[in-house]
Amino acid sequence: MAKKDHRFYPVDRDLLFRNVAGTGFSVCEVNKALSGANRRLYRQNRVYRVKVDQVGTSDAFNKVDVYVLRDTFMLQRGYSLAMEEWNKSYEDAEEVTREASKARWRDFRIDVKPYTTDTLQLPVVLAPFGQKALTTATIIDEWQNSISYTTAGASRDFGLFEDSNTYGIIHEFDKKGNVTPNPIVATTEAAYVDLTADLVDEEVVNLQASGNYPPYDADSSMPHAFLRYVGTIYNDTDNANKASTGFFDAPLGAVYLVGTGSKVDSIFMDTDNTRQDDIFKITVQQGDYKGVAAHEYVEAKKLGA
Repeated sequence: MAKKDHRFYPVDRDLLFRNVAGTGFSVCEVNKALSGANRRLYRQNRVYRVKVDQVGTSDAFNKVDVYVLRDTFMLQRGYSLAMEEWNKSYEDAEEVTREASKARWRDFRIDVKPYTTDTLQLPVVLAPFGQKALTTATIIDEWQNSISYTTAGASRDFGLFEDSNTYGIIHEFDKKGNVTPNPIVATTEAAYVDLTADLVDEEVVNLQASGNYPPYDADSSMPHAFLRYVGTIYNDTDNANKASTGFFDAPLGAVYLVGTGSKVDSIFMDTDNTRQDDIFKITVQQGDYKGVAAHEYVEAKKLGA
């Protein structure tokens, strides 16, 4: 039995995201923020254990609705299939590229925005400024979604949505997972039916036809219905509040927020230190994956998966 790794990792698990103005869902990528804040790779192919907290105080009503990816068979298999196809697309290139020349931090990553119009929130760290703290952007160089090249040489990445430049991972899995009736055609007559007193043709037909379709949509896994509601945190004018969602699982490190962030009196924008910044706070639970709780999402058979 393998021993657990109990080494201590110094890790910043409290993540702040600037509430960037934009459309659609506010999308927070936990693994991306962890990588930038701690200067080490936290892979997307994990289920991160996180919570969302209210910060600061507010005289006005403030609430944030929290969602994550629905951890379904279709999402797991879609992600696994996309990873498999991505690795396959580079098999020829691997044969002519020596091991020492391959990208050290090569990793499989998809676009976790539900739609192209959704807004990625900016992870930030704090810098001292007199009696204030300024939100300084966490710089994450080379953070790119994985791409493959078509036979025509055009590049395409992978995502939850699909367009001319992006493979929708669940939609692509749907193409492979459509189900046909089994058996396709029911036998309508039983053999030697008149020799068996209790046997009728109708029972033979029903035995084959009742249940030859699956108990779900055979042609579509609803590729755009992949969110799960976690809860709502809020402050209202009567001092009622719910300060935290408590810890929950976030597949692929993706957290989706609807609402506005909160303000802390002494945290200001680095671009305008006279104006308070609007922030979300997400905490990752302590664990044995580089200091945080995050188990593998799908089996990764190659480095970079």
